[in-house]
Amino acid sequence: MLASGVALVLGLFFWGTAGLIVWSVDQARGATEFGTGLPSFDDPPEAADDDFRITEVYDVGADGILSPEPSAEAAAAWAEIERVFTPRVAATRISRLEVGDDSRSDTMAWVSREDTPEYWTFAANLAYADDDTWLPTLVHEYAHVLSLGPESADIYADTCDTIWTGQGCLLPETALYAFSDRFWSAYPDAPTADNVDADVADEFYAAHEDDFVDAYAATNVTEDFAESFMTYVLEEQPTGGGTVSDKLRFFAEYPPYVQIRERLRTEFDLG
Repeated sequence: MLASGVALVLGLFFWGTAGLIVWSVDQARGATEFGTGLPSFDDPPEAADDDFRITEVYDVGADGILSPEPSAEAAAAWAEIERVFTPRVAATRISRLEVGDDSRSDTMAWVSREDTPEYWTFAANLAYADDDTWLPTLVHEYAHVLSLGPESADIYADTCDTIWTGQGCLLPETALYAFSDRFWSAYPDAPTADNVDADVADEFYAAHEDDFVDAYAATNVTEDFAESFMTYVLEEQPTGGGTVSDKLRFFAEYPPYVQIRERLRTEFDLG
């Protein structure tokens, strides 16, 4: 969730274009401080999480190798994350993978920024790894990582003249800020960008249901961005009018998002 991370829960169903190439080079250089890149055969440690029980924790090396050696289930989940994020982005953005298998929880996955702002922890609930919502979940979390990175949000800002997302103060030239300005600025009753209160989201969604791809998107602007991006990637291009169609067409204005959509639709044979 926002404030400590961003999550995707069961029932729901980047950065500015100029920074794309520079980001890939800079993050590949910076990733070497995390992990050795060599697998270990020790048992993975355990960590606690409020959303679902974490049972395995892995460091992600600069080459994308998990340490210690992952379980078969964790390795399969990481392989799918790499397919969505690409191996380069996964290795240079994610420094820690946490997994659990908790069908009692309705949280499918979450990402949380590390102290070093370009790196994230990715937590996956493997209870949903074989579910039809697994690919949408990964695309949703991908959108969070891309849109809230250090080239998009300043986590060290003392004051914020744009939007405080819970993961930093948005820089004004970013796609997420443009999305917020276009689709959220006119709502007098909009939840704040760091809202995580489901009751607030439900009330807002009830008042503006036709403006969102699903109820979870009404939680805050970052979740709307991620859910809209997920829908833009996985569904056919919109042909009609309305706010939802306009949100999906928004991503087509940004070449990197278009390229990501084309890559993922090819990778997962989406037509």
